[in-house]
Amino acid sequence: MFVSQPLRLFFFVMLVFLLPLEAQTIAPAGTDGIVSGRYLVVYSEGAMPADTEAGARALGMRLVHRHPRLGVDTVEALRRTSGARVASPSGQADTEGDQNTMHLLAAQPGVKYVLHDRIVTAHHVRVQPVSEAVFSVAVGASAFDTYYDSPQGWAVRQVGGYGANIPGGPAHGPWDSTKGHGVRIAVLDSGVDASHPDIAPNLALNVSDIEPTELPSVCDDGSPQDQDGHGTWTASLAAGALGPGSGKTVGVAPAATLLSIKVLQRMPAASGASDTARCNAGEASGLLSWVIQGIDDAIANHADIISMSLGARIDLSTGDGAGTKVLFDQITYAATQAGAVLIAAAGNDAANLSNPRYIEIPAQSRSVLSVVASTNPACRENINVGSTCSAGPSSLAYYSNYGTSLNALAAPGGSYPSGGDMDVSGWVRGACSSGLAGTVSGVPSDSGHSFGCFNLGHAAYVQAIGTSASAPLVAGAAALLRAAHPDWTPYMVMDALRSSATPGTDVLPYPQVNVAGTLPQS
Repeated sequence: MFVSQPLRLFFFVMLVFLLPLEAQTIAPAGTDGIVSGRYLVVYSEGAMPADTEAGARALGMRLVHRHPRLGVDTVEALRRTSGARVASPSGQADTEGDQNTMHLLAAQPGVKYVLHDRIVTAHHVRVQPVSEAVFSVAVGASAFDTYYDSPQGWAVRQVGGYGANIPGGPAHGPWDSTKGHGVRIAVLDSGVDASHPDIAPNLALNVSDIEPTELPSVCDDGSPQDQDGHGTWTASLAAGALGPGSGKTVGVAPAATLLSIKVLQRMPAASGASDTARCNAGEASGLLSWVIQGIDDAIANHADIISMSLGARIDLSTGDGAGTKVLFDQITYAATQAGAVLIAAAGNDAANLSNPRYIEIPAQSRSVLSVVASTNPACRENINVGSTCSAGPSSLAYYSNYGTSLNALAAPGGSYPSGGDMDVSGWVRGACSSGLAGTVSGVPSDSGHSFGCFNLGHAAYVQAIGTSASAPLVAGAAALLRAAHPDWTPYMVMDALRSSATPGTDVLPYPQVNVAGTLPQS
């Protein structure tokens, strides 16, 4: 559903199939994760009243988030049932009262249109444990970067993370010029393990935009600490620390500053024999309004790069879907105008996104660089059971979304086979989470339990595959460029990523990121 004020719809309808110029309900909600009773109120430019909270209260609503910089509020009905109520498969979750509420909100001063909030998920990844499930490297220990200094570091090296005589890669490369010092990378994800030796040295901001009462989960307490694993893994690929005092992995920009903004939490699966089983089978999810808050936080904290390995599929044939596209385009453009390079994973559904009816946000949002997943040329993709690594051309990973409309770049996401713990592998090694400090793995119903690394318990490292790796690897590459050229605009950084990329091939029809040719080497 999408509701607007009369006569304010003209410019919007040019993008939404020339709908009639009147406030109305447009199409059923459908099955795309719409949340009833919770709304995004979008204002005309410069028209947001100073006290929108009073207007919300007068309608029996609660102002949840206010974003003057982005021109949008999040509000929810005071009588809304605790927790998100998602549209039913019939698309009939929008009750008459829900529609009336949206019309009343749309009639408020300055309001351009009103949308439902919706569910956003981390792009699902496939994971495998590593042999070592606990930290063997403490801050100050003599051994460090051992995974990078092995075939396991292939993904970081492939996009340009090497040089400066650092063991594990060619002696000279982009790190001769810069390792990303001074660049701030915001990772919008499930949080990070703030005590992890690959994360802690570079972590400058660790906040959570999760509000547990808005989307309750028995699996996650909503604190900044990562209780899923996805966020720690992605953050380590972008800017895992390097050198003495760090852990076993290294990110592409190991001297960059990490801003962890938690916008996803571990959510239980729909079915399972127990809460433990449901949580282990679940995935990191959140609300679109939390992602909007996260982008606003990234802007406020002067992020140079914003990495997002998350998404929602939008049906543009519905008014709510079309309106969500316009709103998110407005938000991502505002972030770019504020100086941030936005990078998003294309998703892992093997879906052709060329169909103009459906888009993936944020991957297909305005000014966002979308990234598809490529494979390891030292371990040709082979999804047959029992296959082993052999050399072959880097290809588009079997699970990666694709489509000409993405205008994407490629970066390592990995694929089968997985190889040994320290051998050549098609998978991508990164840091993972040990959950809340002083806990063991389990449902956080008391102070002694929390979840950590996917369905692997509390684990310091994980190997996984997915476009969720591709986006932070490119974020790290963008940070190297930004550090070397601090006067460049976001568009100049994106242009340089494209111009320096390795040309596409028949099996990888997207240019593959590699900044080695752009940055001076000794």
